[in-house]
Amino acid sequence: VLHRLPALWTGDAIRPLPVPAIIGIAVLTAIALCFVFGNDMLAKYFNRFLKSGTEIFTSDSKKITFAKVAALLVAVGFAVLAVCNSLKMLEKEEQPAPASENEPKTDVIYPSMSDTEKAKFDNAVRITFAGDLLLLEDQVNLGYKNGRYDFSDVFEYAKPYISSADLAIGVFEGPMAGADKGYSVSNYDDGKKIYLNFPDEFAAAVKNAGFDLVTTANNHMLDKGEEGAKRTLDVLDKIGLDHTGTYRSQAEKDSKRVKIVEVKGIRFAVLSYTYGSNYTLSNDLISGRYSYLSSIANDTSGERFEKIRSAVEEDFKAAKALDPDFIIVLPHMGTQFSNDADEMQKVWFNIFKENGADIILGDHSHAVQPASIETVNGRKVFTAYCPGNFANVYREHQGDTSMLIDCYIDPASKEIIGGSVVPLYTYAPANGNYKAVPVYEIMNNPVVRKELTVDDIGRASAAHELVRKVVFGDKLDITSITERYYFTENGFIRTRNDGLKLTEELRDNELYRAISGAERVCFVGDSVTEGTKNGGCPWYEPMVSFFPGKTVLNYSKGGCTVSYMLERIDKIPEADLYVIALGTNDVRYRDASVGAMTSEEYVKRLNELKEKLAAKAPGCKFVFVAPWYSTDGDRFCKLSFEEKTALNNQYCDSLRKYSYENKLLYINANPFISDALKTASVRTYLLDHIHPNAGSGVIMYSRAVLLSSKNS
Repeated sequence: VLHRLPALWTGDAIRPLPVPAIIGIAVLTAIALCFVFGNDMLAKYFNRFLKSGTEIFTSDSKKITFAKVAALLVAVGFAVLAVCNSLKMLEKEEQPAPASENEPKTDVIYPSMSDTEKAKFDNAVRITFAGDLLLLEDQVNLGYKNGRYDFSDVFEYAKPYISSADLAIGVFEGPMAGADKGYSVSNYDDGKKIYLNFPDEFAAAVKNAGFDLVTTANNHMLDKGEEGAKRTLDVLDKIGLDHTGTYRSQAEKDSKRVKIVEVKGIRFAVLSYTYGSNYTLSNDLISGRYSYLSSIANDTSGERFEKIRSAVEEDFKAAKALDPDFIIVLPHMGTQFSNDADEMQKVWFNIFKENGADIILGDHSHAVQPASIETVNGRKVFTAYCPGNFANVYREHQGDTSMLIDCYIDPASKEIIGGSVVPLYTYAPANGNYKAVPVYEIMNNPVVRKELTVDDIGRASAAHELVRKVVFGDKLDITSITERYYFTENGFIRTRNDGLKLTEELRDNELYRAISGAERVCFVGDSVTEGTKNGGCPWYEPMVSFFPGKTVLNYSKGGCTVSYMLERIDKIPEADLYVIALGTNDVRYRDASVGAMTSEEYVKRLNELKEKLAAKAPGCKFVFVAPWYSTDGDRFCKLSFEEKTALNNQYCDSLRKYSYENKLLYINANPFISDALKTASVRTYLLDHIHPNAGSGVIMYSRAVLLSSKNS
């Protein structure tokens, strides 16, 4: 008790000191306190003092002694000091922090894809990989309609993403042994042993969805015996769906275990492996009766591991002898329902890389796992551990979450330039089969949204969040979703929001004309201009596409005020036109140390900013955007919503008057923004009390600013 008060009193004094000094003071103080309060001599008197104090409340004696009075006074003194200290701390909490601390920054401001990068991705050869294509018991039964099987609806919404690939690869995880063998049994974890067997129509649906190649090396390949595995290949051959991974004989395996696929002048050598097959001994697959059937990669040490490793190395030698541009490996392995690669995956993926694999597309864990690009021995290697099942019956173990994985290759240099993922969510309409739907379509396609419940939307959001976390290690709000999330060796790169279409209405306004007449445009602002909370997407981005070839610059900072920019004039780039959107934090923070406390002071500081920028870039022009509207959910402002709105309007009016007097373009988009928020869910446009999302939010803000400048 005694040591806490000095610590609280001295906290403010020592907090500015360097960390080593604070640690040193803390250690010395602790030693001193231990010496004082651990001393037997002092303890004798201190315990006597404490005893006298407790006797005030525990003794029947009414006799008043000096010790009792002293103890009572000390106790009261401690109580008063504790209350005073609490009030002091509370007072500090009530005071707004500096602007730099007031708003929590986004987790990351992502680099956006440049025009050059976008062109490279657009012109690249794209390989798309989907996870396990399988049918459990309910999926087979739901596919039976009007006297026949039809599984086209499983791929209904993902088909455009698959069929548009230059090479689409899937994992055909199960046999087609014929109806007489009985179709798939079990929906997983229902007390039944899982034996898969698909109607032949499923293969046709896979082909019609746009898949060019499937691997049949998997743990269900022998669910219906050798004849079932062989018949599967017959059906695939009959419908013209290319395949690799299992074989009818040793001779066929010897000649076809290295699959050559040529796409747009690029030669790919494809190798497929499985860790094993259900209900079958590994030794039978490695050197026994089933050794001809497929190629095995399992174990991580020991004699058998070394034997398998040697066989794999021979496969790579055979692949290299065919002089391919790239070697693709399709390994079927991993711990079920884990978002992390297990030891077997890590060991074998490294073996593949060491032997020359360029692209490794794994599967089997039935859960999304990381995908990345790295440099190995001087070459870029694309690695994806697992995209999850394509479409699942069960929701447990993230069963409704998966993704498509893309690898991009420059056709000229024949180098891997990047990758992307498409988050998928699996749902089932009441009258149809389970289908995998890109989450982007769920958020943007009204036909899809019409089929889904609120629960589906929530689970789709969770699926999107999981994919982002596993692949990129972050959380990006679903309202900021794009069709694909691109990445390079350096990590995620954000695609620009080009969702605003240029119309005559958006062209016929003062801001459009002002930007059209400038060579270099610099936007100056706070978090809304920086894209602080939405991954780095500024409010103006959707309209930038209207001005191709224009140099567009951005100097902004989340939580900043006009004063912040005045202190950093030297860092603001030179431009022909400055679009300045500042002031909302001057209103919201109510902190004289960082912001303008009156509208007059606000305009005075903006004028100072304008003059300094004009001196820096003679002849430049200015556009002032009114301080942004913020909702009543603003927990960083101590004012009531009514007080904040009234004050914001005062600042807007002063800026409007100043702009009019100085013949400057002034734009107040707040009426447009507040009206939009009145007729839609706030989350349609905003992430919180003020920040637009990177999707419909910034589109609405761009539109609002352009339309509001029509008669400015």
